[in-house]
This record gives sequence, structure tokens and C-alpha cells, in this order.
Amino acid sequence: MENYWQEKKEWLNKLTLEDAKFIFEQAEKSYNYTIETAKGIYERSNGLLTLVSGVLIGLVAYAIGKWKDTPHLDSLLFTAIVGIFYFLIVGLMFVLQGLTPSEYLLPGTNPKVYFDKAFFHKDIADDERILRFYKVEIINYQERIEQNTKKNDYRWNIYVLCLRAIFFSPIVMGIAFAIATIAS
Repeated sequence: MENYWQEKKEWLNKLTLEDAKFIFEQAEKSYNYTIETAKGIYERSNGLLTLVSGVLIGLVAYAIGKWKDTPHLDSLLFTAIVGIFYFLIVGLMFVLQGLTPSEYLLPGTNPKVYFDKAFFHKDIADDERILRFYKVEIINYQERIEQNTKKNDYRWNIYVLCLRAIFFSPIVMGIAFAIATIAS
């Protein structure tokens, strides 16, 4: 990232206060979008947790009831047990990863960063200082946006994998039932 800003140093130096304000506002919108996306991923993952938990509870209840009625392993009980393990793996590997707290880079910069010689040097005019503040925030926003987007992309991929695993669960359980039926 440092190299990127070195290449853009000439353009950064040409920024006016109005340019900097415009870029800052756009960066703020982009940053807010990354946070809203993170919230959306969390809410959707929470819905999947409800679904997977419900299926697990249903399969466990069925397996217990089936074992209680006929204490031997038949095709249906075997299929339920495979389903329990399948949904347990889906829940642990995919759903919980989407719900696990992830540190997103927060907006803003600590005030102590601005109380530095680079901003309050005697050769810097007072009206030039705010432009320097904006430049620092623009650079920092770019880093935050990139890091948050990277985390969101990872979490979206986990969410999509979870959806695929749930979509293929009837096939997995069907195969388990076929194998148990053939084996018995």
C-alpha cells in the first residue's frame, strides 16, 4: 500500500481542500458499505444457524426416538446419524465461522496521530493543516476499506459454501440411505 501512495504522491500534492473533502466523503461511503455488508453477512449466517440447528435437533430427536422403539441400526437410523454428523460439520465449519466475531478496522484515526510535528511545523500554514489531515484520512480510509473488503469476501465465501453444503444435504442423506439399504 505504501508503494501505491508513493506513486500517487504527485496527485496527492495537487489536491485542493475541496478535492480532499470530496474524496473523503466518497471514501466514507465506501467504508460504510463494507460495514453494512458485514452486518448483512452476519444476519444471513445467523439465519443459517437457525436452519442448521433446527435440522440437527430434528435429526437427533428422530434418532433417539427410532433407537428407543427398535434398538438396532436400520437404514433410517443410519441415515439420521449420517445427517447428524453432516449437519454438525456444516454448522461447525461454515455457519459458526460466519458468526464468529471478526475485527473490522474502525473509522477514524486516533487524535494523537494528528498532534505531530508533521502537522504543526512552523513552515505549515494553518489553513494547509486541514488539507493534510484530510490526506491522512483518505490514505487510512483506503487501507480500512481494503482490509474490511478482504474480510467480507472471505466470510461471503464461507456463507456460499454453507449454502452449497445445505443444498447437497439431501443427496448425501440419500446416498447414506442407499448404502445402508444395500448393506442390510
